[in-house]
Amino acid sequence: MNVAMMQPTFLPWQGFFELISKADIFIFLDDFQFSVQSYHQRNRLFVNRGEVAWYTVPVQKATSFKAPLNQTSVNEATPWRLKMWKCIQQNYSKAIYYSEIAPCIEEWIMAPEQSLASLNMTFIRMCCRLMAFMPEFCLSSQCPSSSQRSKRVLELLRYSQANHYYCARGAFVYMRDDGIFPITDIEVLFQDFKPKPYEQVGSPGRFVPFLSVLDALMNLGPTGTAGIIRDGTHKWLSWAEAQTDNLLQEQVVRV
Repeated sequence: MNVAMMQPTFLPWQGFFELISKADIFIFLDDFQFSVQSYHQRNRLFVNRGEVAWYTVPVQKATSFKAPLNQTSVNEATPWRLKMWKCIQQNYSKAIYYSEIAPCIEEWIMAPEQSLASLNMTFIRMCCRLMAFMPEFCLSSQCPSSSQRSKRVLELLRYSQANHYYCARGAFVYMRDDGIFPITDIEVLFQDFKPKPYEQVGSPGRFVPFLSVLDALMNLGPTGTAGIIRDGTHKWLSWAEAQTDNLLQEQVVRV
């Protein structure tokens, strides 16, 4: 069973969806702690021709500090939804696939959700339907626990009967430091996603990488976006390869 898991972030980048594309089961870590001004509540898109900035969801600060994502409330005291939708319209209305993608985005962004996690997961599931990524989606809150970090990850892998765990490259350091992985019966494979250039309506002639997947969907459409996502990691790194790669990077930093 191929398993991947991530915290539900806002308007995720392509690499997030590559993990989903590899998974039979994808676990939303919806009961993990919310982090202020992180990718939980914001991501990058064009705001003017050639200019990229953050699109941010406001949250109820008083109740969201140290709360899990599924208990983090969106702040509806300001018309942020309409403002964000207008910004998307202004910057992407001339994109090739705008007419196909825009109605889905408008319906999503204008619909109230119970939590930040719910808002983000609805967008992610919508994008997966468009790109025909069809894993079984689960929630970490369905398997409650007080365990943290690598121990919690292992519990969720056991819960989902995983034998392959596809994970973000940045997870290696804490997994190594926690001393629980590697596990003999679960192969861990680390992502090495490299964005592929494409024509962007917001930046003609100069590719801007690491934006929300929404930028690619507007410019390439669902099929084209799915193609560059599936081709993002040329080689998934084994535990030993990730360890060697991390040591080399640490040496470069020290030099």
